[in-house]
Amino acid sequence: MCPQFRHVSPPCHLGSIEARGAGPHCGVMSMLAAALAVTIRVYDLYGLPADTRQEALAVAAETLAHAGVEAIIVDCNTKPAAAACKLGLGDGELVLRIHRLPKDGAHTLGDAIVRGERGPSTIATVYATAIAERVRRTGGNLATIVGRVAAHELGHLLLGSNVHALHGLMRPSWDLQRVDRGDWDFTVEDAATIRSRLQRRNAALLLARAAP
Repeated sequence: MCPQFRHVSPPCHLGSIEARGAGPHCGVMSMLAAALAVTIRVYDLYGLPADTRQEALAVAAETLAHAGVEAIIVDCNTKPAAAACKLGLGDGELVLRIHRLPKDGAHTLGDAIVRGERGPSTIATVYATAIAERVRRTGGNLATIVGRVAAHELGHLLLGSNVHALHGLMRPSWDLQRVDRGDWDFTVEDAATIRSRLQRRNAALLLARAAP
């Protein structure tokens, strides 16, 4: 069975897109999956423990996978990825920063720089100190909430908008005690928009590369 998406560990992400299985049409399916993949460089400036950071990134990758998007995670705090992370961003790459506190107060859990039609939106930030304080007050698992905030902010980049949804992961206010899976996934509409935008982006990149 061909994988439709995957979470790639940092040392493996740069060399190739690996398929875990082979079979009829697997090459075609892998190409289709790659068309909805996004590479995310992660810079942890806060200093989460490595296992907590990896758990959080796995939560973010799983959330994107539920929307039909493959997250290729590049953990720039690991030595194998350090050199590559000093290079300029490739086409379509995103940056996820893990910071301490936001400039405008301790209550903001994350933000994203959305440029709209002015150019690519590439930078999302989560504020680990603010998240840790919210978890301390209301309960929950730190890695899980960091991962969900990361997926939310990356969602803004992939949607190309700072607009929030009434339901699902992209709602503006969160109750961390909610356990319904639908509260922590993209809505069907948001997921469809993300996939459509990625398809258009990749088609444009292919055309640009094919141009003389």
